[in-house]
Amino acid sequence: MRKYREELKTIIYRVASILLITFLPCAGLLMVYVFTAPRIAEYYDIKEKRAVLDIFNIPYRVREQSIAGFTFKSFDKKDIRDVFRKNITVEEPKVAWEVQPAGTQTAEGQPKGKGGKKLYKYMKDGTLQGIGFVESKMGYGYNKSSTISLFICVEPDLETLKGIEVLDHSETPGLGGRITEESFKSQFAGKKVRPKILVVRGKKAEGVNEVDAITGATNTSRGIEAFLNDAMKEFWEGQGDITW
Repeated sequence: MRKYREELKTIIYRVASILLITFLPCAGLLMVYVFTAPRIAEYYDIKEKRAVLDIFNIPYRVREQSIAGFTFKSFDKKDIRDVFRKNITVEEPKVAWEVQPAGTQTAEGQPKGKGGKKLYKYMKDGTLQGIGFVESKMGYGYNKSSTISLFICVEPDLETLKGIEVLDHSETPGLGGRITEESFKSQFAGKKVRPKILVVRGKKAEGVNEVDAITGATNTSRGIEAFLNDAMKEFWEGQGDITW
């Protein structure tokens, strides 16, 4: 009987130890998530608002600080929210189109449409300056197990790109990661997306719908090309006969 009790104690001790060892890391991860989730959500919200304002060349307050010869920039979050709210109209599309849900935070306080898709419109002096939307898709770059997220903006004709901003990606730094560089992104402004955009390799982009590929990042370049063409096809199909 005594031996049985000792064995039972040992089993209970081992089970308790396993439960404790399992519980502590899980509790720690939960606490980290609870603490960081709002900060991450705020980060993506501000990043998305900045992307929209940047495409439309709407200024907002930026602070610069020099430390040991290096210049660091910080953004006034309150000012960004205020400028965004005063200038940008966020609407659900009049006709829903099927898309993969956006991977970034959407505008604060705005109702979600089908699939979480929203249209960002900028009116200046009563004239529409452009329409944009956030699109997130998996498997379009070199790292096909990750998501690429872009803000895509077109002119009122819905056929000319006003610009693109990269919101999220997992491409290789120095190669596919160069999609975030201004020299690559700026090429898209003014390019025609109908019938489709072309990312050319091995020659200089000259056509109204052509941009230069990233050297050494063929898969990512092809991915961006397919991404934009698929996103715009879905966008046009969703608008139907609507004229803005």
